[in-house]
Amino acid sequence: MKDQKEKRRANLFSLLMFLLVIAVGVSAVQRAKEMQKIDYLEYLDEWAVAIDEKEYAFRDLAFYLAYQEMTTEKQAEVYDLKQPVKYWNIHTNGVFVRAEAKKMAMEMAVHDEIFYQMADKNQIELNQKETEYMENQKLDFWNDLEEEGQTRLGVSFEEISDTFEHMALAQKMQQTLADTEGVDYREYNVDGDMYQELLKEHTFKINESLWKRLNFGKIIVS
Repeated sequence: MKDQKEKRRANLFSLLMFLLVIAVGVSAVQRAKEMQKIDYLEYLDEWAVAIDEKEYAFRDLAFYLAYQEMTTEKQAEVYDLKQPVKYWNIHTNGVFVRAEAKKMAMEMAVHDEIFYQMADKNQIELNQKETEYMENQKLDFWNDLEEEGQTRLGVSFEEISDTFEHMALAQKMQQTLADTEGVDYREYNVDGDMYQELLKEHTFKINESLWKRLNFGKIIVS
């Protein structure tokens, strides 16, 4: 009788250890999956952020991602032309340059969409001079990407055109609001105090499960 109890205890202990090993293994696999970088082009149509409950895909953020990568890479080449990656991995003010640039790309996208929606609501339109300037900026950006960058970005010129029009209208709305409030335009920039107050009137939710795995810094920068 005693031997049978000891045997049952041993079997129970073995079962518990087996289940523990499985649980640890599953947890490790899950953590590894969560850390694995995603292929940007494969997730273009997945939602990246929801602004005021409207979802926007990674393709909607394409310009902002490319712009921040290009801007950071230029700074990196000034820092160390032979090994620009050193700059990307610098830790300053409590964050890595790579992480800060990625964060800025998202913040710019949210900022511009909020102001674009305001411009649309207020029937703001571009005049001829503003349209011509926007067109020149758009062409400069697209040409700077070159063929390889355009391919890696994965969106069409028409999509980029839409983004630039939205940005131009957002900027005009920002200037209009600043003039109305009698404050400097920069107060409504991403880091401006007036914008931070305005942002409280809106909601945005980032798709963290994908966003944190986005291999930023290697989307168009080779």
